[in-house]
Amino acid sequence: MTVMNQLEYRPVGARLRAPRFVLAYRPMADWVYMARCAVTQVSRVWGGSGAVILPVPGETEQATTHSDLLPSLRNYDPDHVAALVPTLADAAHMDPTVRDRMVAQYASPGESSDATWNRLSSLSLQMPRWEGLAGQLDGWCSPFKGVRQNKQRFEAHDVRNLGQEHDSRGSLATVPVPPNDRMFTLDLSGVDPMIALMVETRLGSADAAARPGESIMRLPVEDEDLPALIHLAITGKPRATGWDLGRRFRTVAEGDSPQELTVDEFMAATPFAHAGRWTTQLSSYPPGPVVCVVGETAEDHALAMLCDRLYGHGAWIPTRMLADDSPYRRVIKNTLHTLQTFHGDGDLPVLVTSVSEPQEVLEALAADLNRPFAGMTMQVDDGSPVPLEIRKAQAVSPSAVAKHDAMSLLADPTSYQLRQSAPAGQEASGVSILAPLQLPEAEAATHIGPELHWYVDVWLPRHTLPARTALSSACLTQETGGLPDAVVRAARHSVTFISANMGFATPNARHARPLLHFPSADEVFEELARARGVTVGRSDAGRRAAIAAEMWGSPEALAADLTGPVRKVLNSFLAPKRDGDYGAGYAVRGDGYVALEDIKKTLDIDIFEARDLTDRLLDVNVLSRGLLLNCARCHFEAFYRIELVGSTFDCEACGHTSGVTRGRWYSKDPEPHWYYAIDQVVRNLLRSNGDVPMLAAHQLRRNASSVLWSPELEVTDSDGSIEIDLCMVIDGRIFVGEAKSNNTLKGKKYGTQESAARLVRAAQHLSADEIILATSANAWARDTRAAVVRAVEDGWRSGPRPAVTEMLSVGE
Repeated sequence: MTVMNQLEYRPVGARLRAPRFVLAYRPMADWVYMARCAVTQVSRVWGGSGAVILPVPGETEQATTHSDLLPSLRNYDPDHVAALVPTLADAAHMDPTVRDRMVAQYASPGESSDATWNRLSSLSLQMPRWEGLAGQLDGWCSPFKGVRQNKQRFEAHDVRNLGQEHDSRGSLATVPVPPNDRMFTLDLSGVDPMIALMVETRLGSADAAARPGESIMRLPVEDEDLPALIHLAITGKPRATGWDLGRRFRTVAEGDSPQELTVDEFMAATPFAHAGRWTTQLSSYPPGPVVCVVGETAEDHALAMLCDRLYGHGAWIPTRMLADDSPYRRVIKNTLHTLQTFHGDGDLPVLVTSVSEPQEVLEALAADLNRPFAGMTMQVDDGSPVPLEIRKAQAVSPSAVAKHDAMSLLADPTSYQLRQSAPAGQEASGVSILAPLQLPEAEAATHIGPELHWYVDVWLPRHTLPARTALSSACLTQETGGLPDAVVRAARHSVTFISANMGFATPNARHARPLLHFPSADEVFEELARARGVTVGRSDAGRRAAIAAEMWGSPEALAADLTGPVRKVLNSFLAPKRDGDYGAGYAVRGDGYVALEDIKKTLDIDIFEARDLTDRLLDVNVLSRGLLLNCARCHFEAFYRIELVGSTFDCEACGHTSGVTRGRWYSKDPEPHWYYAIDQVVRNLLRSNGDVPMLAAHQLRRNASSVLWSPELEVTDSDGSIEIDLCMVIDGRIFVGEAKSNNTLKGKKYGTQESAARLVRAAQHLSADEIILATSANAWARDTRAAVVRAVEDGWRSGPRPAVTEMLSVGE
């Protein structure tokens, strides 16, 4: 039974939103065609305007996506991963002979070839397995893993199939066009497929044949429209001229309708606009970058789409459209110049990146974009010319793009940000929310239908968990003894659950109302280790640190005393000699004992300040008051706490009872003198340099919004045990590391390189984001950091490689 140590009301934040999901697809022989099919499918799903598509080349179960996409995919933080199921029609697009061969083989007697093909074309092809992709997602992201509460890995069967010929299933609900409404698409059949994909990535697309009964108007596109459509595809905003949308509309409107169609009306009725109904875009502050992805591969297109969902604006530019002989070069360059004036923020550059193009190509393009603005000025109020403020274009790598922490979420427009005060129980294993949160129903449910599922992000200030699949649903909810009603995952910056009641659902209880649990650092590291088949436990040093932090009330309070004037007092108990007076105290068999006047002298303060400090340390049992006495029988000298001394005392060595009389204390004192002893755990902590990890953790804690700290741990796998000095979750990122009083990783049993490899092995088990090398020295021994970096390069098996950071002069 868990015992609550503290009950209080805590502020809790919540957000209702549409799903974030990835649609994986096989590029096959024509990736542009398959990407357009994928865009068509996500355009049908509620929240599909915020979805991304992911190419997964190869046909084996080990097929994986490009590693350059994974950092941005992690930042996107998908709820679900679906797979596009190709059909025979797709196979026939790649190989036109497929149609005749299938018709010849499967035609029914008397059936025409067209009728046979209509019957066969929508049949699904056999899907390959997804083990490779699932492994990548498990290492980089934390999507939902199904309804099993204790599941700790994302596996191949968690990638759901999203067919092209039928509605989506489960949480990914399709959004039909309402009976009295209509949808606008563009007839891009005669347009360069890459331009068509650029436009459809911005607007969405729809297959009218797969959506019978819905009012879908397909507007023609002429060559003269392409500059305006390219501008729209890149900027997301229609150009004022160059696209006679009214005339295009009148060509397909029934009869001679005089009705006009404005650009705003068109944009409000595109496939992605329908998929995004009853949602709103919640942009982070400060706003994210504008990203331009150049290249002609499926991965370049996918990265651009990811950036658009992450930061509110990402554009894909096929390389050949920037060539000197391209008819669209001038249009595209002028449009890119428009991006440089977005938001009026001259400090944030337009990021130019690519998966396929070399860095020198990107740098040349960035320089070309910046050149027209060089030397340009503008007039200010007093008439003085100043440099024109624009967004400079800057060439960066895909991984650098992903370092921006901005994110755009699709949320319920009326209830996207909810704050309330909830009863919470503080316990050793974390914080439990003791009552269900009071949440409204998403507005979309009244339009799409009562079976709609939405998503609820919940965050507890100062308690941000790492987004890891290893954190199971079970550890994020409280045990109630009944059937769990929610599927929960650790998302980036929140705990997320699906709105649907997965337990005993009734018409009056369709929605989940979980009692959420935010685990402690200890529980987080136990879950991470268990998912890897290893164990973690408190090391001896960790037990000392945990006890000391409990005595002071918090690791922050302990660190404050370890770095302030009190540290001098604590150090004064560490005797530099075995016996006798050492200036700051009196030693008995190597242990120091300090009097009040010694503390006054050490800190150079008045006696009453020394008294107040001593009383504070007495209150938390760091110090104890007593007498230094010797036995009348064996003359054994020891410290006796005040509660053990009356008119007599019993010798610790021989048990003899002696009277507290002259001769039992220091001979020059007429009365017994009060001395203070330091707690043995604290004494051992200081003697073993256990303060260095505490002080390193304190330094890492600065400027952080959320810190979960675990005292030193021991990670045990099949190859043995590894002690880890630093184990922390800071703002959702996992930090592990070494903290030493000397400047070397090398120990009695292991050399530098082997010690580095062991540290990295433990960091891999705990899926660390950063490895810290902390020392109280002013520098690490030569090549120490290089040894750890080399061990990461040689030994890191899955997930993002951790950064390696040095901390020097810890405690000064």
